[in-house]
Amino acid sequence: MKNSTQKSIKRLSLAIIIIGGTTLIYTYVQMVSQLLLNNFITPIVWNPDIKGWQIFILASRFVGITLLFALCCIFLYRTNKGLGEGEIFPKSNIPIIRWTALVAALLAFVHCNYDAVVKGESEMMLDSNTILIPLIVLLFAGLYKMAYLAAKDSKLAI
Repeated sequence: MKNSTQKSIKRLSLAIIIIGGTTLIYTYVQMVSQLLLNNFITPIVWNPDIKGWQIFILASRFVGITLLFALCCIFLYRTNKGLGEGEIFPKSNIPIIRWTALVAALLAFVHCNYDAVVKGESEMMLDSNTILIPLIVLLFAGLYKMAYLAAKDSKLAI
């Protein structure tokens, strides 16, 4: 692979990490503000009947966003490392994409329930994104695996 292409991919990876890190920090600041400061736009209303549910959703959002960022960083690191070794699609990224589908399912579920939890409402919601988003990510995992196998076959043919 050309050196200029590798540099472009490294720059793109850096931009993705910066944007993802900024989003991560924004989410952390938003959650801390909602939990600790009453002057935030939408402070959390604690409902004693569903306090466990509220804590679960808030903790899942915190952990899910962190895991998603970590998986993205691992994916980008392995991709850049693989490109340096001449491998376009590293096989080690396939499980990372599958784990991302699981985390995406958790975050989609948390996202559709987050507003109700912040307002202290006791309803649990489920929308189509909770199933659709992880399926799309799993589709990309399958496509990535097929690309890995095609790249491997083309290496053997040469």
